[in-house]
Amino acid sequence: MLSISRNAMLISIPILLISVLFVGNFNSVSNAKVALEDSKLKAELVASGLESPTSMAFLAKDDILILGKDGIVHRVIGNNILKQPVLNISTIVNDTRERGLLGIAIPDPKLNNNRNDTNGDTTEIYLYFTREIPKNAKFCGANGCENDQRVVNSLYRYDIKDGKLVNPKLLINIPSGNDDIGIEHIGGAITTGSDGRIYITSGDGYPCRSIEDCKNSLTNGTLNSKTANSINGSNPSGLGGILVVPQDFDYVNDGNLSEDLPSNLYYAYGIRNSFGLDFDPVTGNLWDTENGPYFGDEINLVKNGFNSGWAKIQGIWPITNYSFAVKDLPEGYLFPKINSVTNPNNLYEFNNGTYNSPKFSWNNSVGVTAIKFYDSEKLGRNYYNDIFVGSYSKGFLYHFDLNKDRTGLLTGNIENNVASRDQLKPFIFGSGFYGVSDVDVSPDGLLYILSYTEGELWRIVPAE
Repeated sequence: MLSISRNAMLISIPILLISVLFVGNFNSVSNAKVALEDSKLKAELVASGLESPTSMAFLAKDDILILGKDGIVHRVIGNNILKQPVLNISTIVNDTRERGLLGIAIPDPKLNNNRNDTNGDTTEIYLYFTREIPKNAKFCGANGCENDQRVVNSLYRYDIKDGKLVNPKLLINIPSGNDDIGIEHIGGAITTGSDGRIYITSGDGYPCRSIEDCKNSLTNGTLNSKTANSINGSNPSGLGGILVVPQDFDYVNDGNLSEDLPSNLYYAYGIRNSFGLDFDPVTGNLWDTENGPYFGDEINLVKNGFNSGWAKIQGIWPITNYSFAVKDLPEGYLFPKINSVTNPNNLYEFNNGTYNSPKFSWNNSVGVTAIKFYDSEKLGRNYYNDIFVGSYSKGFLYHFDLNKDRTGLLTGNIENNVASRDQLKPFIFGSGFYGVSDVDVSPDGLLYILSYTEGELWRIVPAE
């Protein structure tokens, strides 16, 4: 991590120069639209004017890198956005619909045993984004090579040096598609584990929007894949799961996947689409969030080989008659709380795959996004090592306690751990962070929330 004191550096900058270096200076003041349920805490606006921010990572206290969906990496120091971005790759990033510059991870340098920095002045940054590739370039994936693949989702490694991201190194490509294929359900959240490896959420690649559309996709299209639990489907291609990639990944040429490699990279599969991924600091277990179609958003405990069940199961419901494509439901309709599917026999198994039910589900989809374990006591002992989860709908931030062995959530009397809208109030920590895209904890233990819709960065602090 960077060791320079940024606050000390800024004090020495003349007043005129500040106006050149920063887009603006935003006061840390509360905004009436944001509300917290805990009166002992308050929300401060750190920065605004960000263009569709997707994720963030801390270089140091009060020093944050924020990704713009359009391909620009901004740097926020204190309450200021530097005018000059640390990286601008907007000319190669495809940001159609859910595509774009999506994920960032900064490994703990103590866990990096693969690359040694002899100068001691660089930090490795990992970025995941959708990029255009040159016309007529050959892309090789699990199902063969083709010349007409124009867009791929790529994981790159950069160094940050002298305030810029430099030395890009392509590690892996995951196929996307063209036209209306692969413009949604991309995932994009990335994080690093205690093993130093990079974990990537990858969506199934194609949201079917009608019953007929779903039938075609399940029989001949993207959802006809083993990773979507189609037993006789196409081979794993990198879609529909959680992939794990070493920092020194160099198994293949130019990041393209060989025929047998994708299966070896899967940590989990059967995932529809995910925007949240984090490790429990106590147990080391991985947890994720998963978006349902119009029902069944999920929070999952993800062990190696985890099968989330899609497209045969979503939430606690088995998928029958393509019911997940029906969106014109009556107002207030609730899917029946049937028994959880515990031993399904129609799922594909590889890498010792095992299906497990979600630890929590929303009956009505809220567009669940980021998940973060709060490993600090700065906001009070009652939040220590608990889970915070964001949502796109209404910008809610949820708070969950874990059970004693940290394998589930404490949800009171909610049947099957499936909550309808009127049962969610006890879990709502805050609201008004419209379109939560990321949640993170700063080195000094404060909680930060990124708003995609409003282009704002918020910080939760003691009210005092």
